[in-house]
Amino acid sequence: MIRYNAEGAASIRKKLLERVEADVADCYQCGNCTAGCPSAFTFDYMPNQVMRMLQVGMVDEVLSSKSVQLCIQCLTCTARCPRNIDIAGIFEDLKTIAVAQNIDVPEDAATFNRLFLENIAKYGRLTEAMFLVRFNIAAMKPMNDTDLGLPMMSKGKIEVIPRKSKGAGEVGRIYRKAMEKVR
Repeated sequence: MIRYNAEGAASIRKKLLERVEADVADCYQCGNCTAGCPSAFTFDYMPNQVMRMLQVGMVDEVLSSKSVQLCIQCLTCTARCPRNIDIAGIFEDLKTIAVAQNIDVPEDAATFNRLFLENIAKYGRLTEAMFLVRFNIAAMKPMNDTDLGLPMMSKGKIEVIPRKSKGAGEVGRIYRKAMEKVR
């Protein structure tokens, strides 16, 4: 049974309005987001269900769901929304909130997200080789992806030694400020 949590619903609505400029209250459950989502088969709650859960204040359930963590940010949901709600932006903000609050998320998603963002903050861009090595070690799968990564490195498609991009310090500053803001 769904219980309406007015305080939780108002709080998340206000945060999303400020940060994403999207209002979950505008969603009228047409289901277009779910119908077009290529990742929906991996979700525990469909995109329209997540929107409804946010409307009724089930924020903790949403933040710990697989749906938020496994969203691939393809923007199909946002493009298909007849109310022009930035659903992908909402999912991305929820993912950031979950990481900042150290919410236990499924399937190495928290490790992936944390290392991904740390990599960008440190180098100003994604350094694939360094990121994958760190992720695979943290996920206790040190040899994972070597069959793909080694040939790519030998052909010069992936940098072995990471280098910082111009403005990496500024990217790091923005990352730290964003993480402070969502906590």
